[in-house]
Amino acid sequence: MLLAVDIGNSNIVIGASEDEKWIHQWRVETDANRTADEYAMLFINLFDEVGIGFTDFDEAIISSVVPQLSPEIKKIFTSRSHLDPTILNSDLDTGLIIRAENPEEVGADLIADAVAAYDYFKDTCLVVDFGTATTVMGVQPPGELVGGAICAGLKVTVDALVGKAAQLSQIPLELPPSIIGRNTMEAMQSGLVMGHICMVEGIIEEMKKDLGELKVVATGGLSELIGDYTDCFDHIEPMLTLNGLRIIARRID
Repeated sequence: MLLAVDIGNSNIVIGASEDEKWIHQWRVETDANRTADEYAMLFINLFDEVGIGFTDFDEAIISSVVPQLSPEIKKIFTSRSHLDPTILNSDLDTGLIIRAENPEEVGADLIADAVAAYDYFKDTCLVVDFGTATTVMGVQPPGELVGGAICAGLKVTVDALVGKAAQLSQIPLELPPSIIGRNTMEAMQSGLVMGHICMVEGIIEEMKKDLGELKVVATGGLSELIGDYTDCFDHIEPMLTLNGLRIIARRID
């Protein structure tokens, strides 16, 4: 059984895979101040709920954009099982060619996303990942990550606006009945949610001018919500990052 862990700035997504299928998935809030022992107890409790333990895993792979947590999470598994988890980085043989000027700066989650997207489409594609940041990354044959765009995520934008405006409160992340908001909340929903959608649609159209005809896959915590309001995605796959980790683990096994 494979354990895949994606450590993001906002959430840690964990998956247990057997026979190329995800049999268990968990999503917990990232807390860089949580100790290794606290994370260990968190994993133990999650695994206990489904009747598995650390020693049930045959291999493990970790992607992380929170550097201080990577060694701590790895240590949890090395100390409680026979595993030596692989930590994904640009030096690993993923089968992906990274064309960035500084490959080491490319986030591990983006590498996993690109690997999974190209494996799915096997042709030129864009990956839109709705996380703490919203990223749009281009991949083309024979499996090259050519670059992309990094934008403030929708939740980050909402928090920033609410934090700077005393009279505004948190809003549901959904579109109002009309694009022309009839009250403050509806106006914020229109501007923030539709504004984010228009930004993503615009970036996709501009990237198509450089890359030509392509497919678009969306992933991340808000991908399904955003996908309800736009037809610019050919596929929505919330498990894309973990799928990429599974493909990479299979390659290096």
